[in-house]
Amino acid sequence: MSAGIAGARGQLVEKARQFPAGAFLAAGILATAIGAAAFLWALTTGQASRAWQSYHVAFMFWIGLAQGLVVFAATQKLAKGHWSGLLIRFAESAVAFLVVALVLYGGLIVGRTYIFSWLHEPRPDIGPWLTSGFFFPRNGLILAALAWLSWRFVRHDVAPDVRELADGRAVDRLEGRDQIAREAAILIVAYAFGYSLLAFDLMMSLAHKWVSNLFGAFYFMGSFLAALMALAVLVVLLRRRMGLVQLISAKQLHDLGKLCFGFTVFWAYLMWAQFLVIWYGNLPEETYFIFYRLIGPWRPVGIAVFLLVFLIPFIGLLGVRPKRSPPTFLAFALVSLAGIWLERYLEIVPSINGGAGPAIGIPEIGVTLFFGGLFLVSTAWFARRYPMISPRLAADTLEREAH
Repeated sequence: MSAGIAGARGQLVEKARQFPAGAFLAAGILATAIGAAAFLWALTTGQASRAWQSYHVAFMFWIGLAQGLVVFAATQKLAKGHWSGLLIRFAESAVAFLVVALVLYGGLIVGRTYIFSWLHEPRPDIGPWLTSGFFFPRNGLILAALAWLSWRFVRHDVAPDVRELADGRAVDRLEGRDQIAREAAILIVAYAFGYSLLAFDLMMSLAHKWVSNLFGAFYFMGSFLAALMALAVLVVLLRRRMGLVQLISAKQLHDLGKLCFGFTVFWAYLMWAQFLVIWYGNLPEETYFIFYRLIGPWRPVGIAVFLLVFLIPFIGLLGVRPKRSPPTFLAFALVSLAGIWLERYLEIVPSINGGAGPAIGIPEIGVTLFFGGLFLVSTAWFARRYPMISPRLAADTLEREAH
């Protein structure tokens, strides 16, 4: 290791302690309080259905985003992605929210009569799959298993950094690499399988007798796209606050931007693949789900999803300069996140709101703030216990960039 990189390693140890956990905690508590107040207001003013539907939308958006962030870190371990050493801990910090999500899952059980239509219209044609006694424990176990796999992976990855910050001695960047890679592989496979089942159960089952084999992949890959965009937001906002402007280079932003651009295109591919098969088959039990969201009052929402998730980020991130420019990259990442939230709204609410049109107001925004606030609080909790910069991984990134 060169003297310059060795000096940077000492700086990284200090930078690891400079995460603004207090600001995250304060903002999270404020957002959680405002969101909880809006949710309670909706419940007590005759808008219980809308409140619980908004809760379900926010739940599916935030758990997918948080799990996708941890899975991004796992993909970097499995693919030996050395470029992300300064960014990876921002992604791993989302693991704390996955435990909070287990508690939030209880909200779906409390508000189940406002969300799951098959409770009022039983589906004997598929046996016990959609029955409360099997449905809710099954999905709770999926969430718990993925939270445990995620914590196991993150815990082993942060352990060397915790030890380095505690005793001041540099650790080998290859320490525990094989074990971490194995756990990363298990987590990625479990994510694809588990979140496909969650998509089928918690979203697709809301539409009576609508079936799409591709919907599970569409959900978990869309959530992975949301995670990449959320990581871009965190990196851009924190690189100056943590004094990382000289360390998180334009090249690293460009690499992250290429991933965001690539999975934006892949989202469009999956959307088109799903639409084309349904359109070509022209079966009424399949087409109604798509065309109901493309005509009438829901048409503007469907168009907005296409523009926000695909067209605007695609055009905006097509060149090199927007990916390397923090303000521009931040703007397109926020646009994409808004579009993915709107996509969750479009997938869920038309199936359970009794034929009403879209309504986005205080309940929807408030519940999203509630979940987002808890995400910030859980990130602050993680940051106060674990280093938010990995000196060994970050030093490896800087060393490779220097060559």
